[in-house]
Amino acid sequence: MQFKYKISIITVVKNGMPFIKDAINSINNQTLKNIEHIIVYGNSKDDTECFLKSLPKKKIIKDYISKNKFGSINTGIKKAKGEIVGLLHSDDFYPNKNTLRSLYNFYKKNHADIIYGNIKFCKRNNKKKIIRYWKSENFENGKLKYGWMPPHTSIYVKNKIIKKNKYNDKYSISGDYKFILDLFSNQNLKKRYFNRVLCIMRSGGDSTKITSSFEKLKEDLEISKFFFKKNFICIFFKIVRKLSQFKLTNFIKS
Repeated sequence: MQFKYKISIITVVKNGMPFIKDAINSINNQTLKNIEHIIVYGNSKDDTECFLKSLPKKKIIKDYISKNKFGSINTGIKKAKGEIVGLLHSDDFYPNKNTLRSLYNFYKKNHADIIYGNIKFCKRNNKKKIIRYWKSENFENGKLKYGWMPPHTSIYVKNKIIKKNKYNDKYSISGDYKFILDLFSNQNLKKRYFNRVLCIMRSGGDSTKITSSFEKLKEDLEISKFFFKKNFICIFFKIVRKLSQFKLTNFIKS
């Protein structure tokens, strides 16, 4: 099957100013040029829509239907024409201009169905101030039941596979967790860990807000019970693993 693009990147945005500009510039500055960037947006109270309509050569989709961001990601997935598909949230950006080139070369070398790596978190209004580092590791089947998961925004999936494994928009916060468990529980899919920082996320997103913590815990427990008998243990270790990420931020290299 011939694909029009090497990589499709999906960005979902609502009230995304001003950080959406950094996200788009981050893609435009990549040395890998055969990239499809699909932007799916909803009604915004700021200048997001006006800004998006001013962009040349971007695939912009207004989504009136989806009830949350995961449904909007599915809208982007349906349109994707790249060999592999990944996400860049509207307030996130790539660590350097060679990020996607390096990732694509790794994908071609390893012939993997799923590639994943590491991510950093920065302060919302100071992208040079790193406050958290999520370093992943090689995948093993048994790790999932003890709360292991790769960073969602570091995951890139073959086009034909992601189109068969879309997000469940029943979950407004933990839809990414369900997506990850569906993919990584499938032993027929080849997963490969790329030990590079593939994304820098600004703090303050839906899954990192303290106000969303209880709802996220509820959704995580509901999702995990479909995969693990001792789902409480799974979610306990999932939380503990995240706490440890804050201790490593002063010892990493970009």
